[in-house]
Amino acid sequence: MMRDNLFRLGILLVLLNWRALGQQDVQFNSINAIVNRTVITRDHVLGVSQREIMAANRITDNDAEFVLRRAKIVEDQLEQMIDRQLIVDEFREKGYRFPDSLIDDLIKARIKQEFGGDRVALTKTLRAQNRTFEEFKREINEDFIVSQMVRQNIQEELIISPKKIVGYYATNLAKFKVGNRVKLQMIVIDRSRHSLDENRQLATKALERLKAGENFAIVANELSDDARRFKGGDRGWVDLAGLAESLRSVVLKIPLGEISEVIENQGSRFLLKVVEKQEAGIKPLTEVRQDIEALLKDSERQRLKNHWLAKLRKKAFVRYF
Repeated sequence: MMRDNLFRLGILLVLLNWRALGQQDVQFNSINAIVNRTVITRDHVLGVSQREIMAANRITDNDAEFVLRRAKIVEDQLEQMIDRQLIVDEFREKGYRFPDSLIDDLIKARIKQEFGGDRVALTKTLRAQNRTFEEFKREINEDFIVSQMVRQNIQEELIISPKKIVGYYATNLAKFKVGNRVKLQMIVIDRSRHSLDENRQLATKALERLKAGENFAIVANELSDDARRFKGGDRGWVDLAGLAESLRSVVLKIPLGEISEVIENQGSRFLLKVVEKQEAGIKPLTEVRQDIEALLKDSERQRLKNHWLAKLRKKAFVRYF
């Protein structure tokens, strides 16, 4: 405890001396925050935020909006880094420790996952990021610490009462409004995967097999290029407004259970089967119950996590700059 207090006092004295020297225009070591005995620099925060910042830059329409988004990303990332350090410090304060062999296995798994097991590629990437292998190792170790501490302190299996689910549904009906929609099965012959003639031939072959009475799911599994082919081409409920006009016009005409003719749209070819139709309205509770339950569980886990982190912050030394 005395060592921690001395460390904090030392940091504060250095900062006071720095300001006394009239160096306000220079960021002292680019410090954003101090968490117990750990300094979080602005360069570190920006480095961790870089990917998200680049993504924001691609989707923002003007410089002013980007500046605001960038500031929010950096602010949120700093808070996450503070929370992360608080959790790591709590782990160490309690005297917990993982075997070195476990961390070594985690490092090997990460290298295999991200670099195909190629350590040379890892080294080149770390060099480009101006990071050391020790920093990479520490990141993996702390990732595991955080995941295990969260698991230990936040109840994983939560029970949401049926009353809460019904209550959420009743007070959020607007969220479950849908337009006219249909339940579809679809076969897609993708123009990018076949020549023009092959594309046409495959679509014709699929239609002939369906007209001969073959099961739509079997034909879709064998011939469709769509990722849903493994589900028999099942698209589930589809909002009519979201369908291309060439597909929507056909869906509106064909009876339930019937197979469409081959539909061409931007070079690709489609075969549709309308399983069910539903007019605009509100999704029934039976359809959204699982989604609501998952949402409420996530919300409760976040509440418990925030409560836990607030306790960690209350007993820790956290200083912003």
